[in-house]
Amino acid sequence: GGQRREEEEEVQQPAPKKTYFTGAGNRLGSEGESSSSPAPQPQTSVRSTPSPEALETVTRTLTFWRNGYSLEDGPLMSYTDPANREFLDAINRGQAPIRFLNVKPGQPVEMRVHTRREEDYKEPPKAPPKPFEGTGNRLGSIVSSSSSSSTPGSFPGSSSSAPPPPPRSFEVDGSQPVTSIQIRMADGTRMVGRFNHTHTVNDIRGFINASHAGESSRSYVLQTNFPKKDLEDVQQTIKDAGLLNSVVVQRYV
Repeated sequence: GGQRREEEEEVQQPAPKKTYFTGAGNRLGSEGESSSSPAPQPQTSVRSTPSPEALETVTRTLTFWRNGYSLEDGPLMSYTDPANREFLDAINRGQAPIRFLNVKPGQPVEMRVHTRREEDYKEPPKAPPKPFEGTGNRLGSIVSSSSSSSTPGSFPGSSSSAPPPPPRSFEVDGSQPVTSIQIRMADGTRMVGRFNHTHTVNDIRGFINASHAGESSRSYVLQTNFPKKDLEDVQQTIKDAGLLNSVVVQRYV
């Protein structure tokens, strides 16, 4: 009688949900860097899990060092920190911690584990800024239609503030101090430009206009990222404006 009751209880238990933390790799803490065995698929606490077919599989690299571990190109995480142990325990259970791996609920994750326990953590080299490879007008050139043609949707005869003077042609002087500025365009794209400290806000506008066709005919302002502040003085140097190694945001007006 007792055996039959246990069998009935087992039948009534719901089948466990499977997390979509998949992919080949080593179990954390094992030696070597590759394996053909798939990661385990335990229960997941996510209530609503999207279909894995609808989400692209992402790859995350976990490296074990003598003094800690690192995820992707991130900083060193100490083994003794309880918060870091939480991450390792979740990975060992075959779960993908969303807040650590930057993935969506139910998204397939392939963990690649590198074991370098004989070495101390080495900070990855910073990637050099990617040079601009787009097309456009040469900095300092004037677009013939920008001063006479009207922007679609504008009112004829309406007065507007005078546009900034055309940027002077310039080159980056390697013998002088150089800085990199990340420019966040209004359309969501980003690019990095190299400037001397003596270049001006107007030179940044010229870089934008040459990099993106049609920007010279649009009305926009440049502003600092934080705190938000319009860069109204276009003749101010990058150094005086506090823009060295900073982020500049373009906003259409």
